[in-house]
Amino acid sequence: QVYNATTNEEGYFSVEIPENVTQYTITWEHSQFKAQTKSLKYIADQKLDLQFTEQQDEVLEGIVIDQTNKNIRRFADKTVVDVENLTVLNSGSVFDAVNKLPGVLVTANGQIAHNGKLATIFLDGEPTGMSGDQLTNFLKNLPANTVKSIEIIDRPGAKYSATFNGTIINVITKSAKIEGVSGSFMQQNSVNSKVKNTTSAQIMFKKNKFSWNMNTGYTHHEGNTNSLNEFSYMSNGTQIKARENYWNNQWYQNYYLRNNWQYKVSDLANLTLKYNFNHTYSKPQTHGDMFNAFGDAETAYKQQTLGKSNNNMHELQFVYSQKLDTIGTNFTLTSNTEFQNNTNSNQLFVEDQMASTILADNNFVYSQTKADFETPFKAVNGNLSLGAHYTHSVSTNNGSYIWDQARNYIPYDFKYTNKATYASVSSNISSLMISAGLRLENLTYQSETAVDSLNLKQDYTNLFPTVTLKYPVMSGVYLSAGYSKRMNLPGAQSFNPNVTSQNSLLVSNAGNPNLKPEISHNMNATLTVFDYIYFSYNLSKMPNQNVVFYEITPNGTLESKSHNIENGISQSFNMGLPIPYAMFTKGIKSMINDRNGLNVDELSFTYLNAGYFKTTYDEVIPDRFQKGAFYIFTYSQFYLGNNSRIFVTYYNMFKGVMNLYELNKPAQNLSVTFNKKFLDNKLNINIGVDNVLNTDGFDVNVFGNGLQMRTQTLNERRMFKVGLTFNFGSFKDQNQQMFPQGT
Repeated sequence: QVYNATTNEEGYFSVEIPENVTQYTITWEHSQFKAQTKSLKYIADQKLDLQFTEQQDEVLEGIVIDQTNKNIRRFADKTVVDVENLTVLNSGSVFDAVNKLPGVLVTANGQIAHNGKLATIFLDGEPTGMSGDQLTNFLKNLPANTVKSIEIIDRPGAKYSATFNGTIINVITKSAKIEGVSGSFMQQNSVNSKVKNTTSAQIMFKKNKFSWNMNTGYTHHEGNTNSLNEFSYMSNGTQIKARENYWNNQWYQNYYLRNNWQYKVSDLANLTLKYNFNHTYSKPQTHGDMFNAFGDAETAYKQQTLGKSNNNMHELQFVYSQKLDTIGTNFTLTSNTEFQNNTNSNQLFVEDQMASTILADNNFVYSQTKADFETPFKAVNGNLSLGAHYTHSVSTNNGSYIWDQARNYIPYDFKYTNKATYASVSSNISSLMISAGLRLENLTYQSETAVDSLNLKQDYTNLFPTVTLKYPVMSGVYLSAGYSKRMNLPGAQSFNPNVTSQNSLLVSNAGNPNLKPEISHNMNATLTVFDYIYFSYNLSKMPNQNVVFYEITPNGTLESKSHNIENGISQSFNMGLPIPYAMFTKGIKSMINDRNGLNVDELSFTYLNAGYFKTTYDEVIPDRFQKGAFYIFTYSQFYLGNNSRIFVTYYNMFKGVMNLYELNKPAQNLSVTFNKKFLDNKLNINIGVDNVLNTDGFDVNVFGNGLQMRTQTLNERRMFKVGLTFNFGSFKDQNQQMFPQGT
C-alpha cells in the first residue's frame, strides 16, 4: 500500500496508516533536490526530520513562482501584504500604500504610526536614513507600482537593532527574475490652487548572471495650508497672550535615483551593489497676521518667514550572500555607508524688517557592517540565527544667528556607536510555532561643543530579549503573542542645543542635549482569521520616553523641544475586517469557501481598520492629555468589470488624545479614485479627487508646560488628480513563452 502527502506552509505533513504496520519505507521528494529514501521501524506518533543533502543536477530555472493567491499572509512575527497584485495598493504612491496597511495611521504632526506607536520605515530591508518631512515627501514621490510587497514587522526579532522601537514597515521593491527588459513609466498631476506633478520610471534588466534594477523620479510640489495658533501663559509675573493666523506655502522639488546591481557569482553566491541618491530643495514661506498682549500692552503686526533647505543624500551598499550548503545554511555580509549634507536658512520678518536669521549646515555620515548566519538546528527542529552588527555615525552642525536675543550659535558634533551580537532560534513544537532571541547591545553617544555644560557622553549596555508564539486554534484561525524589550534613541538633531527655526517673535524650535534613550517593554496578542481578519491588543511599559512639547524660556518666549518623561504606559486595541459586497461579485459564503483562490483584484469590498489607543504618563502630564482616542480607516474597492474599479478611502480620528494632541473635533478625510486598465494591463489610468469634503486638518489643544495652546490647521483644499502608468516588457525568455510572469 502506498500513502502520499504534501507538506503544508510550515513544511509539515502527517500520514495515517493501519495499525498492523510494523515496517515501512518513506521517500521524500522536492523539485530542486534528489529524492531521499529510508526504511524505518514503525513507532507510534513518531516525528520525522526529513532533509535533503544533494541538489538535482539539472534544475529548471525559467519558471518562477513569485506570488501566492493570498494577498495578506500572517506569520508569528510579521504580516506580508502583496502590493504588486493589488490595484488598490499599487495605483498611487508608496505613502498611499503604507497608509492603507492594517493598523497604520498618520499622526497629527504627519508621522506614520502603527497600533498607536510611531513606526520605522525600511526600504528593501534597510533603514531609509530619512525622517520627518524628508521621509514623508520621499514616500509620496516613490510610485507604489515599483513595490512587490510590504512587511509589517510588529514584533522585530533579535536580528533587528534594539534601537528600532515600535513596528518596522519594510517596503520591498520589485527586482528582475527572468531574463529580459521590463519596467514602467508614471506621470501624475494634481491641481487645486496650485499644480503638482510627479514623474518616475523603473527599469529592470536581467541577462545571464547579471541583473540591474533602477528607479528614478522627479517631483514638483506647491501647496497652501492655513494655521491658527492661540496661546496664553505667565512669564515673570506678566500674562502673555497671542493669536497667530498663518498662511503657509509649501514648495519643494525632489529628485531620486536608486540602483541595484546583482551578480550571481555561483549557484550558491550572490554579490549586490547599491547606489542611492536623493536630493530635496524646499523654500517654504509663511505670511501671518499676529496679535500679542504683554499684560496691558497689545501689539498687532504682520509677519513673514522665508525658509530654504538643500538636502543631498548619497548611499552606497555592498551585500555578499553565500549559501554554505543545500539545506538552508546561509551567510550574509552587508556594508552600508551614507552621506548627507543639509543647508538651512530660516528668516523672520516683522513689518518688512528682518527680526532674525538662522543659518545651519549639517553633515551626516552613517556606516554599518553586519554579518548574519543562519542554519537549520536539528536539536529543536528549527533554525538558528547568529550575527554581529556594528554601526557608527557622526553628525556635524555649524551655523550662525542674526537676531535680537543674546544667544550665540554653538557648533557641535554628535557621535553615535552601536555594537551588538545576537542569537535567535525558531522551532515548531507540535502545532506551536515559537521564535526566541537575545541581543546584547552596547550604545555609546556623545555631543561635543565649545561649552562644557553641553558636552554629554552616555554609555548603555543591556540585554534585549524577544519571543513570539503562534498557535493554530482551528483551520485558518491562529493566536499569536509576543514580548520584546526595545531601546530608542532620538535622531542627532533632537540633541542639537541650538534654535533650529523661529516661527514668530514668541515661538521657536530647538533641541535638547540632555535626552536619554527610550526603554520599553512591549507585549502583544493577535487573533487572525483566514489572514484577512485580525484583532490585536498591545501593551508597552516605558520607563523612559521622549516627547515633544513647549516650554517657557527665561526671556518669556516658547520653545518646542523633546523632553524625557518617566513611567509611561501605552495600550492599543486594533482590528481589521474585510466586508465583501455581492452587488458586483461574490458573496461572503463563496468568499470563505474559496478564500485560498480568491482574486481580490476583481472583488468589491471594504477593508475596515479600527482601533483605540491610550498613553498615560506620570504627574508631569495633566489628565486631559492622557485620554484615549478611537479611529477608523477604510479603503473600498468597487469592481465594475472590464478591468475598471472605483477606490474610496475614508479616515476619521474621533475626539481624544494622540501624541499629546487633544482633538477638539474629529479629524476626517475622504478621497475617491477611478481606475481603468488597458492594453492587457500595461496601461493604468487613475482619475480622482483627494480631500473631497475639505476637512483634512486638525483642531487640537497642544500640551505645553505652564501654558494653554490651541492650534487649528487646514491642509490643502480639495485636489483633483490624474495619473498614468505604462508598463513594458514581459520578462520571458525564449524557453518560457508558455509561462507568463507569476505562473
